[in-house]
Amino acid sequence: MTEPPFPESFARFLELRGLSQKQLAVRVASSVASVSRWKNGHSLPKLPMAETLDATLDANGKLLASWRVAASGAAVPEWARTLSGIEEAARTLHIVSPVLVPGYLQCASYAAQVFRSGWPLASDDEVARLTRLRTERLGKLPRLRVTAVFPVTALTCFDDEARKEQAQHLLELVATGRVSVHLVPAGSILLDPASTLLAFRLHSGELAISSDHADGNVIHDAASHERLQAHITGALAVALPARHSLAELKDLA
Repeated sequence: MTEPPFPESFARFLELRGLSQKQLAVRVASSVASVSRWKNGHSLPKLPMAETLDATLDANGKLLASWRVAASGAAVPEWARTLSGIEEAARTLHIVSPVLVPGYLQCASYAAQVFRSGWPLASDDEVARLTRLRTERLGKLPRLRVTAVFPVTALTCFDDEARKEQAQHLLELVATGRVSVHLVPAGSILLDPASTLLAFRLHSGELAISSDHADGNVIHDAASHERLQAHITGALAVALPARHSLAELKDLA
């Protein structure tokens, strides 16, 4: 079923609750002018306010669904769509990889070794295709800014050629200003998360979190976001600051 336009839905729930625009403005700590603009379709509230309005007006998610249609053209939250859709809607990404350099940041020789190890029966052509897709992905997301946490052993466990090429590639990405790298030093243990964790902040303000597994990618429900964000915070806590990580990369290149 198509959701009604946001102004229409907003006006209906405002009437059902028996509130005036002034009364609602007081309850949600906003101005009467802002409430009037939302009701008349002259502007949209930001996501946090849309959630507050939905709760205040007892709309049970219906007002929020109308807001999503107006804001992005789809009633489902952006975190409930495909990973590629989330990537394209994102402005920042915090990624924690417990073993390897994250796929977005891998160079060709590093990615090829990862694919050959993970898919031993794949042909050379298939490995080359997968490597190309992986190494080109970040370039196709020009608005995305990435903060990555991974262990220094993700580099040192590879042969000299792949290690040096990968370290140089990371230095070049950092130099663009789009990528920040935080290395977990040797001797420190990254206990959580057990699998690669990706936290996307979308242009709408919503948060989408996914994780990589052997049999595919999982997009997590919003109810688990707080717990998963704690893993990212914990990983950053044991990692080196960005400038120290940069110095470590220069030594490895």
